[in-house]
Amino acid sequence: MRIIRFYEPGNSLKVEPESFEDLYVLAMVISAGDTLGAKGYRRFKPSEGDEGEQKEVFINLTVEKVEIDKSAGRLRVTGKIVGGNPEEFIRINSYHTLSIGPSDQLEISKREWKDYLLKRIKQAVTESKRPRLGVIAIDDEKATVAYIRGYGIELVSEMYSRLSKKMKEKDYEKRRTDYFNDVIEAIERMGVDIVIVAGPGFTKDDIKKYVESQGIKLSKRVVYASASDAERSGVREVMQSSETMKLLAGEHVRKEFEYLNTFFNGLRLNKSISGIEKVSDALSDYSLGVIIVNDSVINTEEIKALLDKADKQGVRIEIFNSDDEAGKQLSAFRNIVGIEKSLLKGL
Repeated sequence: MRIIRFYEPGNSLKVEPESFEDLYVLAMVISAGDTLGAKGYRRFKPSEGDEGEQKEVFINLTVEKVEIDKSAGRLRVTGKIVGGNPEEFIRINSYHTLSIGPSDQLEISKREWKDYLLKRIKQAVTESKRPRLGVIAIDDEKATVAYIRGYGIELVSEMYSRLSKKMKEKDYEKRRTDYFNDVIEAIERMGVDIVIVAGPGFTKDDIKKYVESQGIKLSKRVVYASASDAERSGVREVMQSSETMKLLAGEHVRKEFEYLNTFFNGLRLNKSISGIEKVSDALSDYSLGVIIVNDSVINTEEIKALLDKADKQGVRIEIFNSDDEAGKQLSAFRNIVGIEKSLLKGL
């Protein structure tokens, strides 16, 4: 998430979501009665009977409905138009749905911005800066070390093998081993759980063989993949690959099941609860550390009010994809559960 500006006299916040996760945050922040401004499209008919054409417009509307479209990866906000431009292409008081995706800027105006809502936005800004994956694009000449963050690629460093075919075989092997050890040290220094080592040719495969033959135990998971080169373009190729998307999705699912298993363990210990009523009661007792909720219900007013209360108390809120296996299991517990603070070690 990127904050563009906050205009305090008008209680207006302009932001730019950078990922699908940011759209979830916005779905929680935007409520009925807010005013939302963003670019959209309206069909303009210059005369009666004309089919018309789509015109890009900037629309301000009063929010009535907010929903996440997971299949399209969009946030959809519906309401009555209260303003916009060009004026000739919009109709005041008509209904419109704004479809918002990553990189689309929007302006949210509220009668009052609660501190916990601004905190939620700032948390999304911080999370977008955290590294999600490490990538080392490598060939026999150089290695480019980078992080994949919510907003894109951050180059960390470059390493050069200094190998030459003119070297004696013994010197060549020593230099190559030193190069491999430098790459392994770079992997260990990266502050992520997964590092993708990718590149053209056999160098990436040779590093894998070296790690295995030397019995080196790495502190994180390393995945080996193909890339066209060892430059930034190679890192970008890895970032955009379907394999990387699966890794990120798989890591998210793994974390979901960690929370779900902690919840099941808490049921046995009488330290977990489920359902809106019991979660609400537990919040009144200030006993909860985590609330897990399915995305299919986060836009209901009852759930939003409950999550607002939890956020004020500093309770961690985890949103599950209701279409994933963990989300389907959560639906059996009325889509929302709570875990006591004492069970949260390691999560």
